[in-house]
Amino acid sequence: MRAAYRLLTLTLGLALPLAAATAQTYPGRPITLISPFGAGAPQDAVIRVMADAVSKELGQPLVVDNKPGAALTLGPGVMAQTAKPDGYTISAVVSTLVLLPQMEKVGFDPIRDFTYLLQVASFPLGVTIKADSPYKSWTEVIAYAKANPGKLTYGSPGIGTTSHLAMELILRDAGVEMTHVPYKGPMPILQAVLGAEVVLQVSGMEWKPHVEAGAMRLLTMLTTARHPSFPNVPAIAELGFPFDVEVQMGFAGPKGMDPVIAKRLHDAFKAASERPDIKAMYQKYDIGYRYSDGDTFKKSLEDVAARMRPVIEKLGLLVKN
Repeated sequence: MRAAYRLLTLTLGLALPLAAATAQTYPGRPITLISPFGAGAPQDAVIRVMADAVSKELGQPLVVDNKPGAALTLGPGVMAQTAKPDGYTISAVVSTLVLLPQMEKVGFDPIRDFTYLLQVASFPLGVTIKADSPYKSWTEVIAYAKANPGKLTYGSPGIGTTSHLAMELILRDAGVEMTHVPYKGPMPILQAVLGAEVVLQVSGMEWKPHVEAGAMRLLTMLTTARHPSFPNVPAIAELGFPFDVEVQMGFAGPKGMDPVIAKRLHDAFKAASERPDIKAMYQKYDIGYRYSDGDTFKKSLEDVAARMRPVIEKLGLLVKN
């Protein structure tokens, strides 16, 4: 019995220094970086440029693997369920990761099954209307909606998307009702507004060229501060709704990652995200730079989940356990 105990002690004594050495010499081979966006999307372009920068920081290539689908949760979900927590498979994640599990049964827990590394960006949402619309401001829209419940229509990229839930959250706080019309992605919504199929739309900044061309009018950004590209357009916080509903983006690995490896990745991504060429890419695609460490990012996502849960439940989308 004593011999077995001594053998176990010796084995553990050897294993712990080996694990420490592995963490200290990480990375020793290429790293797979999952992108939940389709190839060619602006966000994917930024992820790829950042991957190149992080490769230089770590001394090993980051190989981008596109896994779009399931409201941007397919790739991170696959990682959480199948990848080893050794730091050689990580994923970009967005805040829809904590929303979809409230609406569909998934094979992962968005909080417990991930090691959150850091947040690096946020994607603003905006509400636009056709340029010749009689409504000149968000205040006028709300006033009409209060007097005419359900008569105004708005489009979103789909049921349960951040855009849809954000609009419903704002309408709930304003005490008004509008009729939601879901579309398959942001581009069809823009055409719906321009073709007068719906009155309003809420989505990311795919509408920017139409606003700049004078075909659409931007009523508000769903942010706490005005967007630098549109300094004359009020943020939703200025209009009595003191919160932002931007889509948050960061990076995470599977649960159980060695803290030394997690910090190595955190430091490399943070350094890369602060490079002038990366910030130029952010500016090009109107992506906001927003840094927070892994614990703060995780807490922020938990707050998003809690804030949106009553809206999801009200809409009848809450999945039954």
